[in-house]
Amino acid sequence: MEMTLNQLSDKYLNKEVSITLLLTDVKVKKARNGKEYADLFLQDQTQKSEARLWDYSVYSSILSQMEYPCILDCVIQVGEYKGQTQLTMKSFQSSKDQDITIDQLVQRSKWNAEKMRDWLDDYYEFIQAPHIKELVHKLVFSEQHYEKFCTHSAAKTVHHNYMHGILQHTLEVLKYVKIVAGTKRLTQRQTDRLLAMTFLHDWAKIREYEPVPLNDLTVEGKLLGHIFIGAYETKKAIESIEGFNQDDALIIINGILAHHGSLEWGSPVLPKTVEAQILHQADKLSGDVESILAFVESQGDEDGFTDRLWNMGTDYYKGGME
Repeated sequence: MEMTLNQLSDKYLNKEVSITLLLTDVKVKKARNGKEYADLFLQDQTQKSEARLWDYSVYSSILSQMEYPCILDCVIQVGEYKGQTQLTMKSFQSSKDQDITIDQLVQRSKWNAEKMRDWLDDYYEFIQAPHIKELVHKLVFSEQHYEKFCTHSAAKTVHHNYMHGILQHTLEVLKYVKIVAGTKRLTQRQTDRLLAMTFLHDWAKIREYEPVPLNDLTVEGKLLGHIFIGAYETKKAIESIEGFNQDDALIIINGILAHHGSLEWGSPVLPKTVEAQILHQADKLSGDVESILAFVESQGDEDGFTDRLWNMGTDYYKGGME
């Protein structure tokens, strides 16, 4: 069986392993002694990782001629630093295996892609108000945006940072908000607005990030971010729909602006409606759970606790998961 990134655990400590990986970026840095080294951003179908290349001077000319993403045959040493696995690139060359494609080394959702598109249609049909339905169609289902929405990742790191990530994340949040709307007996109008803001809350990530596998922030993404872009484009789309109800418009836009839930988490305003608060909680639940599950999986199958997951502030117990 060919080696994969998620297998490089403590059992390979201080060993060198051969592995074929996708290189997506290189960051050149300087050590305290002034010598240049590089962090190589690598991935395969199982996960993304960084490897330290200490002998950067030996490979600098080769790396400068490569176009990213590119497929490499690598020899990597598995080490440990401050209790966490650290990878060191010992040597590499352009892969000679003509049967391996970039598509095979790209992380993607484990959910069935075609079924996810069907489920997206199902949630769209739950919306009854024609003007709200038209809004969602313009931004999600139109020919201009649909394919990007169904294939883009939802982040560079943290959660749903793989192909079909926005689609899977949106479906998770749609399911959560639909359950809460039914449980708390929201009106149909409230439910329509809630579903619309859920469809659109991360829509602008199709412009905030480059497509997989590079997945870097775009210039627009760095300067403006998906919250502003999403609210701005939603407002423009609303203005193009004749007779769009003003309360519906303001409430949907507040939900998009406020879905991070607090000013310190990047939302310029707080959730000001029950719909917006439900969206925020559902969005956080989807992101947090995905982040934890992906992190636990990346930590190997040995019993015990994971390393500390930085965005959650704790470690997680891996026992009793079978």
